[in-house]
Amino acid sequence: MKIAQPRLALSLVLAASATASGQTITVNTVEDTVDFGGAQTVAQLPGPDGKVSMREACAAANNTPGPQTIAFAIPTSEWWLLTNVALLKNESNAFFLTDDETTVDFTTQTAFTGDTNPNGNEVAIYGLHPSFLGSPGIWIFGNRCTIKGLGYVYQRGYGIQIQGNDNRVIGCVTDGGLYAAVYITGGFGGQPPHGNIIGGTGPGEGNWLISGNTGVRIDDPANDNIVIGNFLSGSASGVEVRGNPFSLTQPTNNRIGGPTPVERNIISGAGHYGEEGFPTGVQVDIERATGTIIEGNYIGTTADGSAPFPRQTGPGGIVVRTATGTVIRDNLISGLLAIGVNHYAGQRFGVAIAIQGASPGTAIHDNLIGTDATGLNPVTTRSGITAAFFPGEGSPTSADIRGNTIAFTELDGVLAESAATGIRLSGNSIHDNGGLGIDLLPSSGVRGVTPNDPLDADAGGNGLQNFPVLATAAAGPGPVHITGTLDSTPSTAFTLEFFASPACDPSGFGEGAAYLGSTDVSTDSAGHTEFDISLPATIAPGSFITATAARALSGDTSEFSACIAVATADCPADLTGDGIVDFADYLEFLNRYDALDPSVDFTGDGLVDFADYLEFLNLYEQGC
Repeated sequence: MKIAQPRLALSLVLAASATASGQTITVNTVEDTVDFGGAQTVAQLPGPDGKVSMREACAAANNTPGPQTIAFAIPTSEWWLLTNVALLKNESNAFFLTDDETTVDFTTQTAFTGDTNPNGNEVAIYGLHPSFLGSPGIWIFGNRCTIKGLGYVYQRGYGIQIQGNDNRVIGCVTDGGLYAAVYITGGFGGQPPHGNIIGGTGPGEGNWLISGNTGVRIDDPANDNIVIGNFLSGSASGVEVRGNPFSLTQPTNNRIGGPTPVERNIISGAGHYGEEGFPTGVQVDIERATGTIIEGNYIGTTADGSAPFPRQTGPGGIVVRTATGTVIRDNLISGLLAIGVNHYAGQRFGVAIAIQGASPGTAIHDNLIGTDATGLNPVTTRSGITAAFFPGEGSPTSADIRGNTIAFTELDGVLAESAATGIRLSGNSIHDNGGLGIDLLPSSGVRGVTPNDPLDADAGGNGLQNFPVLATAAAGPGPVHITGTLDSTPSTAFTLEFFASPACDPSGFGEGAAYLGSTDVSTDSAGHTEFDISLPATIAPGSFITATAARALSGDTSEFSACIAVATADCPADLTGDGIVDFADYLEFLNRYDALDPSVDFTGDGLVDFADYLEFLNLYEQGC
């Protein structure tokens, strides 16, 4: 995990030295002692015992103007309980950082003693005072501080708690029975901490953050914080952004991951079994938050995105509950399958994304769900996206599910429970799922195809929006030609989308592997409309066509229509009959044109003239 450095000469006398970036304070004992007085600045170090403790170093940094670096050179003769790690004794409250621009660089201990802990870092914190079991190991109130290379934190509530702004946590391997390895919050009624970055994109900046509950927790108030380049897990969740139900504010505009591969978090393995053997836990938990972005992460999989993460106990990938404007984009969300034990032995659980409660404005764009990182191979996942009621918090009222690949799940691709509305699906690739590609549940909760009804008056998920009825589908070297009807609510505008799949779903309805395009229609006063559309798409021989209908205003999208096989359309420009439109057909046209042969009357006006020549050229250029 680390590259060992040569051991430096032992020195217990020098406590602080001037550097180009400020002063360096060197901690050289694991004891939690303070024996220096006065203003407690760097100038007072060391105290009478000739040593500098972590608490003394923090106090000196807090009371001395300018930036300081706290370094470590603790001799192995001081190590206790563990033979490979220097355990800092914490015998009262947290180690506080209240001054700005303080760096705590635990990796300097590695440079001093060598890489004694290949599976982690060389300095950890051990809480000894029972009255402070819920407090953090390190508590940052300052701004622009950096914590680098912290190891495990034992018998504290949190590894690092941040209430300042623009701080960094990098290169930490922090685990333990914690509420969270890193916790960002303004506290009760405090100012929202902002601009803090957990992880980074440089070599060694990513953290490995695991805890008894959550790897990284961001609570209200806390805005505009970033979590990138980490491995995150816990017995409850890997990361959570959570607002207080009794607060008038919510955590706002926090980002998990980012648009580049180096910003990717691996968020996997979170969860645990309850007393009865029911698997519980979620990788990413967003509750009562606003504007959270979850982007570019691998969730539920191994780091290479090729397989489920081992010991994937938590059945949830991303849960959005009573949150506003959550954006979930460009993630790989797969491997979400947990099998119960004890009383739930053999039962299978899992969902890649769950939208729960009134969560308006949820955007789910361009994710891979149920696949590996290539999008081509399955990674076992129980179900895709679910929009569902949550007790006391209502049902989803709007979500935009667009451009995703949702494939290979054991159950449905997308499920809208009976009270969910405004779930718009557009341009997705939904295929090879064990249940329906899109399933809208009636109030009875019975899964399966919901038949169309007159005037679309029934109620259920997405209002049980009627699907189109396809009449014909034909394709050749040119456009795909599709006709059909939609019968739904009278005098209403709809968007129809069309899809191709190599096979029809066993139900006879859906799915939709390849998005072909769309058209806008409006029903008449009787709720009826017809469509006749040509789409510029290439269809493989033997394909099947399906369609969906979405209310233009609300976005309520139907289940997939019944599928129809694509008929191969004859190409009138293939005059040689060899299945290819090429120069030979052009020469054949000229011969027939010169002979005024009626077979080249492409305009159908009974004449062979220049208009037919232009029409042939148009077909020729299209390949048909």
